[in-house]
Order: sequence, then structure tokens, then C-alpha cells
Amino acid sequence: MIDDSNFRMIDAPRPPFPRGLALTRGVGASGDRVLGLTVIVVVGAVTFVPVLYVLIDSFNVAGTGQPFRFGIAGWAQVFASPKTLSSIGYSFLLSARIPIAIAVAFVIAWLLVRVEIPSHRFIEHALWFGFFLPVLPMTMGWILLLDSNYGLVNVLLEKIPFVNGALFSIYSVPGIIWVHLSLTTVPVMVILLAPALRNLDAAMEEASDVSGAGMRTTLWRITIPLVLPAILTAFIAGFIRSLEVFEVEQLLGTPAGIFVYSTRIYDLVASDPPAYPQAMALSALFLGVLLVLAMIYQHFVARLGNRATMTGKSTRLAKRRGGWWAPVASGAILLYLAVSIGLPLIVLILGSFNRLFGFFFLPHPWTFAHWLGVFADPAFAGATLSSILIGLAAGTAGTLAYAVLAWLMVRSRLVGAGLVSLLVWLPWAIPGLVLGLTLSILVLTTPGLSFLYGTMGPLVLAMIIKSMPIGVQMIRTSLFQISRDLEEAAQISGARVSTVFRDITLPLIAPMCAAVFLLVFMATISDIGTLVLLASPSTRTLSLLMFQFATASRPEAAAVIGVVIAVICLVITSAAFRIGIKVSVER
Repeated sequence: MIDDSNFRMIDAPRPPFPRGLALTRGVGASGDRVLGLTVIVVVGAVTFVPVLYVLIDSFNVAGTGQPFRFGIAGWAQVFASPKTLSSIGYSFLLSARIPIAIAVAFVIAWLLVRVEIPSHRFIEHALWFGFFLPVLPMTMGWILLLDSNYGLVNVLLEKIPFVNGALFSIYSVPGIIWVHLSLTTVPVMVILLAPALRNLDAAMEEASDVSGAGMRTTLWRITIPLVLPAILTAFIAGFIRSLEVFEVEQLLGTPAGIFVYSTRIYDLVASDPPAYPQAMALSALFLGVLLVLAMIYQHFVARLGNRATMTGKSTRLAKRRGGWWAPVASGAILLYLAVSIGLPLIVLILGSFNRLFGFFFLPHPWTFAHWLGVFADPAFAGATLSSILIGLAAGTAGTLAYAVLAWLMVRSRLVGAGLVSLLVWLPWAIPGLVLGLTLSILVLTTPGLSFLYGTMGPLVLAMIIKSMPIGVQMIRTSLFQISRDLEEAAQISGARVSTVFRDITLPLIAPMCAAVFLLVFMATISDIGTLVLLASPSTRTLSLLMFQFATASRPEAAAVIGVVIAVICLVITSAAFRIGIKVSVER
């Protein structure tokens, strides 16, 4: 609760402040231009250079890493290949899950943040935990449940009279959509929307209730419009991410002949010889889609304007009292979590103790041998240490960089702010596999950088770049909800820019920064596509070791690594979640 008496100076008559005064006081127009140019150069160096390399290399018929030889063969092959065109169509078809995820996630986030429902803290913990769970082994869990030949659910259903054959197949478009909704899409949407709803002043909804509006009217006319920028950010981010997902589509789509954008690029790069021009051309085509989405996002954000929900006046963060339906809603969410996360996780854990992965009904099916073998493998200790060090470095450096960049974009008269915003989106223009390939080639071919190959530096940089769009946009959305009055009041009192940022802005956005740190840290531990071409045996992460075991016909060992990552997710999520709640309460 913020005491209104501490900010009486804000309510007093005063000349209007120009936009960005807290940053540019005494700097002048020339300083604004220098600052803007500096930000553009720095951000462009880490985001635009890899994308520019992809664009140029799409016209290099000699192949990636070879002397440039201009040609359009790669582009011609993209539009001439039925398999490539089909993969583009399947990518957009599977992205239809995003509107469904937005609707479900908004309802869950609203119930958790704005309504008093039972078990709300456990539900929020479970959603974070579900999002951070590694996708690859959890998908293996769903295969064991819904495989048309030996899936446990289908096997049990076939025992029902008049049921002949499998009722479900995980190797299908509905199966892929369900896995994404249960493991990644809905949880991350709740994570994106919950902070925006948490910062919404309850007095606004109470005023609507007093005027006679019902709960649904208040939700539709007050709550949703105020958090619309966050909803739009979640939609655009989710849509872009849906176009570049890899592990689930590779594991579930390939047996059914379903190829998407990312898996098609993987096939092109892994073919013999590699079809680099077509892979780069397909990536460049996705860049065009991203540019359109980024322009649409900026257009709507400009029209929506600054919808601050936290000002210098007293802010009420009270929840709405739930009726008889609150326990029912809580029970429905808990049931969804049990089915979407609990079932595949249980199967994953059991599979790690299977003598033969997935065969639960063999005589004497259980063993500890796989766990003992993994823990005795020196590669496991090295991968664990690499995961922690890379995750901490990328999470800490990335969160600080995202916070500064988002503050410059929102609070300053930054010259070229629109261009900076576009540059921030660019890392999602290319899939992680191509980004890792591009960075590895740049490191090897750029004079003075080859010594970095085989170290953790390129991996940290890759994860910071890859997480930049969602990290900056999450913090930017949080800043939009904080009135400038708070920072202007501190400046009137004589505070420096650094003091305002450290003592006013950062504490207010600390819960969102904690969320961003968690996202980057756990993305580093669970990422495969971005790091697989950058990591050396000495810098291999747990996810890469798990991928190696899975592709080397060692699913039992891969399941062990998956359970270990799940335990790390649970421990870190619980600790950081407690810190985040404490910051949220103390502010």
C-alpha cells in the first residue's frame, strides 16, 4: 500500500513534465541522439547481425560458411518444394492453439490474482513448475500414455466392451496441440498475464460494482481493457513462439508425416549434403512474418496508449470475494493440472525406474541401475555444473539488460525507440537451431573471437539473445502500468537518474524481474535447439545430455535426466516464488 501523503507534491499544480525528463534532464537533444544511436548499435549488434547473416546467406548458393556466391536457388526451392510448403501450412495450423491458450490462461490468471479461491498459491506454483518442466521427457511421458499401440490410456480403454482399437493417437495435430497447451502454452500465458492483473487497482473494479455493473460486465468493460497491452503481448509472443517450436513436433509429428517450419529446417540442415540455402531462405521468410507481427503489435500499443494501473495515489490490491463457484473453479484448475502435468510426470518418473522403458507389465520391471549409471557418468556432473553457471550468468545479465532497455524505451525520449523495439523482436525471427548455427559460424570466422568457441561465453550470449523479446516485453508491460508520477516525485526531490531507477523503478517491477530471471534460467537448463550447435563436450548442459541419451536409444537415462531437471525446477521455482511474493507484499 502506497501512502498518498507521501506524494502530495505530485497533486500540487506544477508545469507539465516533458516525456522522459527523468532520463534526459540536462542532456539536450544532442545527448538524446547519441544515447539513441548507442542503444541502436548495441542492440543491433546482438540481434540484427545474426538476422542479417541469415538474410544474406539465403542468397549464398555455395552454402553456409563458404565464400559468398549469389543465387536464388534456395528461395526457388522453398516455393517449389511441397514438403516445405506443407510445413509452413502445418505451422500456422498448429498456432491455432494460441487463442485457446489466451482464453484459458486469462481465466486462470484472473481467478488466481483477482478472486479469493482455495489453493491459489499451490496452483500458481504448479503452473510455474509445469512451464519449466523439460518438454522432451514430458512428451515422452505423453507418448507412453497416448501411443496408439502401447499407450497406457489406450490399453485400459480397450478393456471396455465395444471399444476396438486405440481411441487416441498422440501422433496427430490434436495430440501436438494438447501437449503444447498442457506443457508450455497455457502456463506461460498465465505467467505473462498474472503480473498485469496483480498490479490492477481494485478500486477501479469496485467502482464498477458500486455503479451496478455485474461481475461479467466489470470483467469485460474494466479489467480486460486495462490489461489489454499485456494480453496483446502474450498473444504476439505466443504466436511467434508457436511457429518455431521444435522438440514436440520433431518427436510427435515425424511419425505421422507432420512437418512444421522448425523441423523442416532441421531436416534441411541435417541432410547430406546440408541444404543451407533453402534453410536460410525459409528462416528469412519467417523474418517477414515477424516484421508484420511486430508492426501490428506496435500499432495497437500506440492506439491503446499508456494505461497505468498503479499511480502515486493509494493503490488497493484487494481480491474479490468468491461465491459458491470459487471452490468449483479451484477444483477444475486442479483437475486440469493433475491431468496435464501430473500424469505424464508420474509416467516419466516410473519410466526412469523401468528395466525397459515403457514396459510396465514385464516380470520384475523395476531397477535402480539407470539412476546409478547416470550419476556415475562424469558427463552428468559436468553438465550439471555447466547448466547452473550458464543459467545464472544468462539470467542475471539478461534480466538487468532487459530492465535497462525496457526503461529506456518506456521512460526516455529515446531517438529511434521504434527501431529499437523492432530490433528487440528480431531474435525470434530465426529458430534456435539457426541462431546457434549462425553464432557458431560468426565466432569461428570473426577475427579475434575464435578463442570463445568451446567456452560458456557464446552459450550465455545465445540465451540472452533468445530470451530478449519476451524478457524486454514483460518488463516493458510492467513499466507501462506504473505511473510516471512516482519517478517524477523522486526527481523533484533531487534524486539522480540512477537513484530513481534503483530505488523507485526496480522495487516496483521486482516481481516481474524475478519472473524474467526464472524464465531465462530455466530456459537455459531446458533449451536444446539453441545450444546444440554451440556447446562443446565441456560446456554441454543437462538438456543436451538428455537429448544425447534420447537420440542414442537410451530413453531410460534420458528419463533420469528429465526427473533431475524436474527436481531442479521445483526447488528453484519454490525459492524464487517465495522471494517474489515477499517483494510484492513489501512494496
